[in-house]
This record gives sequence, C-alpha cells and structure tokens, in this order.
Amino acid sequence: MARPVRESLFGPEAMMRARTWVPLAGMVAAAAVAAGAVVIFSQSASPSPSTGGHAVKAAERGSGRSASMVITDPYAAGSKLRRVEYHLRDGYTKKVIIPGGAYVAAEDIAICGTAGQHYPDNGFTGTGLSCKPFLHAREVFYHQHTGDLAGRFRPHRTIEVTETCHGRGRYLTFGHIDHGALLSVEYYWANGEHLTVDLRGDVLVDHIELITKGGRLTAVATRHR
Repeated sequence: MARPVRESLFGPEAMMRARTWVPLAGMVAAAAVAAGAVVIFSQSASPSPSTGGHAVKAAERGSGRSASMVITDPYAAGSKLRRVEYHLRDGYTKKVIIPGGAYVAAEDIAICGTAGQHYPDNGFTGTGLSCKPFLHAREVFYHQHTGDLAGRFRPHRTIEVTETCHGRGRYLTFGHIDHGALLSVEYYWANGEHLTVDLRGDVLVDHIELITKGGRLTAVATRHR
C-alpha cells in the first residue's frame, strides 16, 4: 500500500494560505480596534530583560537579629539605580531618589545622629554620620548590632519619607534602621527594571550588596550578632 504523501510546509498550498492569512489578520485587528479592543500580535521570542518587574523572596541563614543581604539581579546589568524604597516593620517607608542615577554596589544602613549620644527611644548611640542618603567613593561601615525589631512607632503608623541622595560614588549610606525589621525593599533602575525583595520581617538588615553582573535572580540575608 502506498504511503500517503504529507503536505509540505513550504509547498504552494501553504504559501497560498500564508498570503491569505496576512490580510485576514489585518482585517481582524482593524475590526477589533474599531470595537474598542486592544490586539497584540507578538513574535515567539524571549522577553527583554530590561522591561517589566521582578520579585524574589529573600532566603535567610544563620542566627542573630541583624543581617547582611546579598541581592543579585542580572536584569539590571549595565544600568544605573535611580530610586530605592525601604518598607519597615513599624509602618515607616523611606524613598531614596538618586538624581541622574548611580552604579550602586552596596548600601550601608546608617546608625547616625550626634556622635557619642545615646538615644533611649531606639537604643542606639550616635556615630556623627548623616542620616540623609549619601553616595561615597569608598564603602563606609558603621553598624551597631542593637535595635528593636518592632521599631519606634507604637502604635504602628504609616509614614512615607522621600529623601534626595547627595554625593558621588558607588556606596550608599542612609538612616532608617531604628524603624525595625525590613519587610521589603524595591529597586528602580534606569533600564526599566523594578525589583522587589520581600523578607520575613524578623531581622534588622544593616548592609546590602548589589550584584548586577551574571548569576541569577536571588536574595540571601545572612544573620550576624
């Protein structure tokens, strides 16, 4: 028995159907637009890594109330960081605006205030460093392993503060750690990437390293005492 002949994908019949489908698709799209609908014809290709947002849940390791976190976001490769938002456990949100953007490599959450002065409302001793966001050419470490996970607002209050960053460099410092455990942090890069990192809300994050070259999307908080 003779085998049936399969129709070629590139035969004249297929070409005729292709030529017929193109104007038909255009007619369908036009009719849909006229009816108020939005029609999108997309190619079968990988989405651009520079568009859209991503979210990741931070893994936690070790023990202690404080932690350093390492965030890797390859979707932000080669792009400047323009804005960061930190959401704290007592309802406080700090938004840091970086005019013109910067290639931020690390963030040090400040213990700031008057040098040597003890602040009984949050348990910290002032370091003399500015509580306002500032970019440094070299990293500045000023951690104190103390603080209250619940933060200073009791009862809980919803407050948003927006601050403009000054200085130049790759190392960002700012103050907010007296508002308790970090619930989430959001990063907005110049290429359109928006990353949200969620945490359990039971650790004081005092240092964050940002990696945007290679790797995969991850966030790891390593606790320390």
